[in-house]
Amino acid sequence: MRNEQHSCAVGEVHLWHIDLDAASKNLAALGSTLSPEECERAKRFRSPDLSRRWTVARGALRCILASYCQSPPKSLVLQAEPKGKPKLVWPATNVCFNLSHSGGLALLAITVDQRIGVDLEIVNPSIEVADLSRRFFAPAEARQILVLPAEEQAVAFFRCWTRKEALLKAIGLGLSAPLDGFEVTVGADPARLVSADFVEPGEWSLVDVSWPGTAAALAIEGRPPAVRHFRFEEHPKALS
Repeated sequence: MRNEQHSCAVGEVHLWHIDLDAASKNLAALGSTLSPEECERAKRFRSPDLSRRWTVARGALRCILASYCQSPPKSLVLQAEPKGKPKLVWPATNVCFNLSHSGGLALLAITVDQRIGVDLEIVNPSIEVADLSRRFFAPAEARQILVLPAEEQAVAFFRCWTRKEALLKAIGLGLSAPLDGFEVTVGADPARLVSADFVEPGEWSLVDVSWPGTAAALAIEGRPPAVRHFRFEEHPKALS
């Protein structure tokens, strides 16, 4: 990423697309931005590929956040909330973010003064849609998915999954809350929280940000945001 500064306006979400495998050519430079604790975590992954992709995702997160905070990537202090959602604790800022990765892809959502969650999944057309939908989703969601033509069901499943997980990540619950305890729309458009016991649906917005072969969703407090798309292009000179 070039030596740039970024600023997110109120009512905007900046959505950063990160190709983890392409960025791996600068693995050493990105890894050098990590804290000692992050480096130890990277070593604990069960395969070199998982470790590499996690390192690149975390380094990219630090580089991008640094461009909003005007601080060196390595100086940022990130801390996990009780359910695991990371937050920026230094420097003090109103920047809010959430990161998701699937396979060799990652999405980072950035906004200001609003809780936000993002989830990304690469669509796997061979999953057992009927069994998984009935096991994890609200009955109405499962019914809507299973009445679709067979070739459309996997996409609908992952669309539903990402909308639900994005909301739980935004609230800070992670997957500690049951996925069948609330309902979202499963159609291509519009994304919407239909009902939930733990939040008021009208106070949250869902935005579908999928592209072919993926399912991806944003969840944000308040009204639907204006979404601007960016691509992470890392250059080692930006890390100094």
